[in-house]
Amino acid sequence: MRDSRSEIETIKSRAGIVDIISEYVVLKKAGRNFVGLCPFHKEKTPSFSVNAEKQIFYCFGCGAGGDVFEFLIKINNMSFPEAMNHLAEKTGVVLREKRSGQAGEEKTLREEIKKINHLAEKYFADNLLSNSGKSAREYLRKRGINDSTVKEFHLGLALNSWRHLRDFFEQKKIPLQMVEKSGLIIRSEKGDFYDRFRSRVIFPIENIAGDVIAFGGRASGDEKPKYLNSPESPIYTKGKNLYGFNRSRDEIRRKGYAVLVEGYFDVLSLWNAGIRNAVAALGTALTRDHLDLLRRFTTSVIAIFDPDEGGRSALERSLVLFLEEKFHARVVILPENLDPDDYIKKHGPEAMEKLIADSQSMVDYYIENVIGSKRGFEENRDALREAVPFISRIEDPVQRNLFTKRVSEKLNVDQALLKSEITKASSGRRPAKLAKQNGFKNVSSLSDSVEMTMIHLIMEFPEKLSGLDSEIFDYFQDPNLKPLGKEFKRIIQDGREFVLADFLSGMGDNELRKRILSWTMSDTPFDGDMSEKLFTDTIDKIKTRWLRTKKEEYNRELRLAEELGDTDRCDKLLYEITKLLETERKIKNG
Repeated sequence: MRDSRSEIETIKSRAGIVDIISEYVVLKKAGRNFVGLCPFHKEKTPSFSVNAEKQIFYCFGCGAGGDVFEFLIKINNMSFPEAMNHLAEKTGVVLREKRSGQAGEEKTLREEIKKINHLAEKYFADNLLSNSGKSAREYLRKRGINDSTVKEFHLGLALNSWRHLRDFFEQKKIPLQMVEKSGLIIRSEKGDFYDRFRSRVIFPIENIAGDVIAFGGRASGDEKPKYLNSPESPIYTKGKNLYGFNRSRDEIRRKGYAVLVEGYFDVLSLWNAGIRNAVAALGTALTRDHLDLLRRFTTSVIAIFDPDEGGRSALERSLVLFLEEKFHARVVILPENLDPDDYIKKHGPEAMEKLIADSQSMVDYYIENVIGSKRGFEENRDALREAVPFISRIEDPVQRNLFTKRVSEKLNVDQALLKSEITKASSGRRPAKLAKQNGFKNVSSLSDSVEMTMIHLIMEFPEKLSGLDSEIFDYFQDPNLKPLGKEFKRIIQDGREFVLADFLSGMGDNELRKRILSWTMSDTPFDGDMSEKLFTDTIDKIKTRWLRTKKEEYNRELRLAEELGDTDRCDKLLYEITKLLETERKIKNG
């Protein structure tokens, strides 16, 4: 246990919380904290704070908070051992092997699948570089994907075999039942296993932390289906990840926008061309989870769609999401029915960059080319029927009014009539839930006593804790605060340094913890020069409050003893009350 604690402290000392969180959230310096948009809930105004000195984060909007481990656990859905291993690798900390008593313990299912995927990634990459991968390498070159991009994205090859990968894992003595859970092999009706991916170029799919969570496979010939993806697993959920995001996020942050494309080759072709802020949905339509992922770095997106009917339908579906999620969306419609990689091969990277730079607002495109492309009475009527529910989803009143005005002009419809129809459609929709103003549920239930003031003082001036008399915490009366008082007492008696992040991690997720986190991230209400007096006065108030409660308790017992005629008990209680009064006088006289 001591070894483990030492490793945790070493990792924390090397892993700056601001640097780690900056990999997921755009942070800006604001006073003693760094602030940004919270990655755990939707917001327009930053309420997410990170304190480098105290090595903690806290969101005033949703109440999420804790140390660097808790951040990774929450944002990547990791277990604590996974977060620890992840940070150990980043910081160069070598973790000790588990002791013999723990050596036989199984790793978590998630950890096992990640290990299997890592082995499979290397296996596929080796195949591509082998003699068997010659035709696949030629195929990639014809698609315009250079060797550096192949290496950067760890592309690979699944051989034309039913058992090659299966046998590879069997030779590694990895249980095939566990490999099955990763989705890499499939169990036959006879109970044997065979490879899912065969004769396909392989695209490893990574999460934002860089872990391989799934694979995509593209047939290099006429095999069907053309694309095949891993099924969902304990570490992979469709619609929650974006291909290329782990590599493009820094460029997205730098440029201030993401380029959204349809498939693997689109991302790779843009990367090849020097456009390195592109991501792709993984075989699904755009989802809110995708936008929540992007929101950590930007709320501006340029979406590249095909000019066919499928592309137009995808644009309309996406625009609804972008408006509902308050994203600034622009659109590029490629000419000549070309995909991004075909367009780049034909016209060059500069032409693609110009298309992106000149991209049109998605709202403008929708009005001009989807609604405004109708002709005749019946088509205009149909366009109006499509536009009304669409406009009713726009929450911002100014944006909705502008949209309504432009649609009425485009379709030559009375604006007042259009507004009336939109209002009817809006009233039929479920009202949006009111966002909580803060992360506290039933804040009033938390004590605002002098004991809370004492805790607040310790949070602001932790260096003072070691100089306090540990017995003061025996005077705590609030049942919610007594456990904290006992921990403070143990820290003093053990001669330990007070570490806020460790203290918070032992509290669990409750409203008191959120209150403490909010204090630590806010400007102090206390005058530092008066800290000694503040502690003295607060300690006196805690003792006085405890004495008053004790006196009331003894007086009740005294009355009962008198009624029962228990003179011995009366004498003892009178003696205790006298002692309490003497102590109270000493406090008053200083």
